[in-house]
Amino acid sequence: MVRLHAPEREHVDLIFASVTGAAADRDTQPPDLIRRSWARCLNNHQLDPARPGRPVVLTRTELGGFREPMEEFIGIATAELRRLHGQVAGSDYVVMLTDANGIAVDYLGHASFEQQLKQAGLYLGSVWSEAQEGTNGVGTCIATGEPMTVHRGEHFRSLHTGLTCTVAPIFDPAGQMLGVLDVSNMSAPADRRSQMLALELVKRSARLMEDGYFLARSRRHWVIGLSASRELADVVIDGLLAVDAGGTILGANQTALRTGLTGDAGPLLGRSLYELFGLTMDALIGRQRTGTPQPLRCLATGTTWFATLRQPTGRPLRATPAERPRPHAVAPSGATTGPLGLDELAGGDPAMASHVQRIRRVLDKGIGIMILGETGTGKEAVAHAIHRGSARASRPFVGINCAAIPESLIESELFGYADGAFTGARRGGVRGKVQLADGGTLFLDEIGDMPLGAQTRLLRVLAEREILPLGHDRPIAVDLSVICATHQDLERLVAAGRFREDLYYRLNGLAVTLPPLRDRSDKADLIRTLAVPARIDGPALSALLACRWPGNIRQLQNVMRVAAALSEGGVIRLDDLPAEVTRPALSAAPPEPLPSGEAGVLLSVLRRHQWCVTRAAEELHISRSTLHRKINRFGLVSPARLE
Repeated sequence: MVRLHAPEREHVDLIFASVTGAAADRDTQPPDLIRRSWARCLNNHQLDPARPGRPVVLTRTELGGFREPMEEFIGIATAELRRLHGQVAGSDYVVMLTDANGIAVDYLGHASFEQQLKQAGLYLGSVWSEAQEGTNGVGTCIATGEPMTVHRGEHFRSLHTGLTCTVAPIFDPAGQMLGVLDVSNMSAPADRRSQMLALELVKRSARLMEDGYFLARSRRHWVIGLSASRELADVVIDGLLAVDAGGTILGANQTALRTGLTGDAGPLLGRSLYELFGLTMDALIGRQRTGTPQPLRCLATGTTWFATLRQPTGRPLRATPAERPRPHAVAPSGATTGPLGLDELAGGDPAMASHVQRIRRVLDKGIGIMILGETGTGKEAVAHAIHRGSARASRPFVGINCAAIPESLIESELFGYADGAFTGARRGGVRGKVQLADGGTLFLDEIGDMPLGAQTRLLRVLAEREILPLGHDRPIAVDLSVICATHQDLERLVAAGRFREDLYYRLNGLAVTLPPLRDRSDKADLIRTLAVPARIDGPALSALLACRWPGNIRQLQNVMRVAAALSEGGVIRLDDLPAEVTRPALSAAPPEPLPSGEAGVLLSVLRRHQWCVTRAAEELHISRSTLHRKINRFGLVSPARLE
């Protein structure tokens, strides 16, 4: 039994008395936020406030797997991290940046007392989740999503009662927590009011980091800056919105999310600019040409904002109809519509990442790409991303669904026709899809459904790089890259004589088969991304993960759109899901929730790899022996050992 000194005993007694309601002295009561955290530590996390032992500090090798996903953000945040440290270092503060699991991925502190900081857990690689260390600035901020100060005796563990931690959360453009900014001190004054300035400095720096990351992640989208003042609109931005060329809201910073642009009408993301302000994107772009901030009256609240506009990188100021992307499959790290890059589409799935690497090697080398996969796996989204990653990105992307055009019209659709080519022909003739794609990319979706006659014409185009529209007497040269896609087995069609063998080999330079949703290792990330800004409770997430998803990402998009609309309080529950999802889950046992912090990260990776320690260790960038030690330390048990 651990012998406690009097101050430690008083601290432990206060925690139990506060949580049980036995404390009589109001002067000794902590803020409600702290008391609720103490209750979570005792009741949910089963922690002992008198537990001995120092905080966990990961080695640099172990830290690599957690730091790598944050590298882009860390690069953006570094300058502000250093500036903040310069402001507070004179008062013996250290500055930490953590990920959403509470693991410190960046750190600035005094080298002269590095060892003391490491023992206190104020160091690179330290783990500060609430489930690991109890009430503390970082962990409790992650649990609540609020900026705060956890001052000295407000910490749960007696070991930390000499610390003062002042923190602010940082969110990504989709509203998901990205990490926490923390300034901590081992010798702060007893009065918690001494931390008021520190709190304001941390909140300001967190917002600057958040907005910098928002702008970097939204560089391919239009960004609208909202200001409450016309005079200050160019320098003081009160909110940021990322929108596509059609005016759909793809992302928003936290300031914009808190302005109530939708009133009480639900989530902001996914709505159109017209719904919010009664203004189209084209109209806003036209107004912006005046060079002055444009007034936008919020229809839900009546508030007038003054807007400035930043155009997408590498795009002209005016958005033309041809530039407006059509909705397509979701990326694990971004929004459900709008232009997505190859890396975004790969998400966290190894098979997709391998496809992206192979595609990059053949880009701009005149090699045709064939995208295979079940219906709804995102073939068109990948085709768009290939085009945007190529040297032809500024030229047209022309898509045609070969299964949706009547056989009698497919030749005119593909190759066009001259004036008077046939009865009913449009006056002046029509340029076909192939000619419209000149200089750019032609995407032939459902190529397996193209009639044999059109296949013959297409083969000639690919071989000779010229077309002969109906009624023309001389060919027209075309320069294009061809991407095709199908859910059918083309080799079987070739064997059956329904698809030309020579066309098959002409199109099939590089074939990539997209994995079905049920086989993707990042399925949970995809589901959570499509739920934004709503959250998913445990039973609902379990049902979504158990579903076979025959319609793949397209089906998932539809399910999550309906579930988000039906949800209450921003939480998607089992009752919000359709029977096609819940039916297999109704008889299943309640899911076991993931623990927080490092243990939760480890368990998530192990489950994703069906408890194959070798593959899990590779993903975490640690050795198998290190992973085994962590499994034992956190008491993680494979389902196979429970049977």
